[in-house]
Amino acid sequence: MTNKQLSYAPAEFDISYCGWASPAMREMHGIFRQQLALLCYDEAKSVAELSETLQTPREYILDAVEAFCNQKMMKKVDGKYLTLFPMLHLKKKYEAGGMCYKIFQEHEIPKKINDMLFSIREKIAALDFYGNDFELPYLNWFLYNVANNCISTGIRSYYSDKTDEVIMGNNDWRTHNYNFSLCASYHYADENVQDDKLEKRIDMISTCYNHYREVQYLNVFDYKPFPCSFEESALGTPASSMGRNNYITSSNMDFYLKLVKGMQGDFTEDEEKYLEEFVKHGVVEKTDSGCKPKVPVFTEDAFSELEKLMARAVIPIVKEIAEVADKTIEELLLPEMRNVKERIDQFYTFWLCYFLSPIQELYWYGMNVEGLEIPKDYNASAAGLYIIR
Repeated sequence: MTNKQLSYAPAEFDISYCGWASPAMREMHGIFRQQLALLCYDEAKSVAELSETLQTPREYILDAVEAFCNQKMMKKVDGKYLTLFPMLHLKKKYEAGGMCYKIFQEHEIPKKINDMLFSIREKIAALDFYGNDFELPYLNWFLYNVANNCISTGIRSYYSDKTDEVIMGNNDWRTHNYNFSLCASYHYADENVQDDKLEKRIDMISTCYNHYREVQYLNVFDYKPFPCSFEESALGTPASSMGRNNYITSSNMDFYLKLVKGMQGDFTEDEEKYLEEFVKHGVVEKTDSGCKPKVPVFTEDAFSELEKLMARAVIPIVKEIAEVADKTIEELLLPEMRNVKERIDQFYTFWLCYFLSPIQELYWYGMNVEGLEIPKDYNASAAGLYIIR
C-alpha cells in the first residue's frame, strides 16, 4: 500500500448520529479513529495495512479496530476489518440534500405539515396531557418534531421490504440489532467541496432525550438560537448536561411534576432554589396567580394517542414525498453502501428517511413564515421541551 495521504493530510468529517449513540460518539472522536473508519470502507483492511498507511504502531491500530467491532461499527472478515456504518463523500451528501430540498419546496411540504397541525389543533387540545391549553404555535416547537418522526416512520414503511431491520419505537430510533446508527460524510484535505446555498432551511436540527428512572425529558431543539450543548460542552462532557438539557434533572424532576399538579407554596429551601432556576430558564412562568409550568407533560398513553393522531394525519404527506422522490434519492445513495448488508440495513432503517425528512425546512418555515411562537428571549424559553412519564 503506497497511498499514505491520510497519515499527513487527514480527511475531514461531519457525522450524524441517531439512537443511543454515546458509544459511537466516543469511538469516532478524534482524527485518528475517523481515518481508520474511512480506510476500511471500500474494502476490508488488515492491521498491518492500516499501520503502514497511517504510519502508526500496530498496537494502536488493533486497539481501535477491536473497539469498533465491540460496538458493531466494524466487523472482522478473514482477518481484516470492514466499516459497517454508512459513509458518504460530502459531494454526495450535498447532492442528496439539494435534491430533497427541491422536492420539499416545489411541493410546499413545510406548509402542508404546518397546515395539517392547525387542522387537528382541536383534537390535540382534547388529549389528556398537561399543556393541552397552551397555544398551538408554542406547542409546535415540539409537535413539528413529533410530526416529522411520524413522517420518517411512514417513509421507512414505504421501503420496509428492503431490510429486515425494524425500529423498536418512534422515539428510540433503535432496532433489535442496533442501539444506534451513524452516517459520516467526509472530504479529503485537498478538496474544496461547496454546497449550494439552501436559504429556506435551518442549518441543522439536534435532539437530546434524557431518561430519569421511568421519566423521559426531551429537548427536540438542542441547537441555535436556543442554548445548545454543542456550544457549551467541553471534551468529555456529555451533551445531556449542557444547554437546555440540564434545565430539568433527576434532582428537580419530582418538584417540577409537583408544580404541574398545582403545588404553589410551602417550598423547602432546595425547592426555592429549583424554582429560581426554573423561572430563570423559562421552565416556569411567574403569574399573578402563582407559578405556571411551561414544559408539557404526557403519560405514555397520552403521548401514544398523540402519535396515532399524527400518524394518521401525515399519511397524505408521506405518500406525496415517497411518490415524488420515487427512486431518485435511492439511486444516488445506495451505491455508496458498496453492497454491504449492514450498511444497506442502516441506510433503509435510519438514513434514507433522514434525507427525506423535511424537518430543517419545516422549522425554517415556522420561524420565518408562520407556525411557531418566537420567544422574546431564546435563553429563557422552554419551547421545544416536553416530558413523558
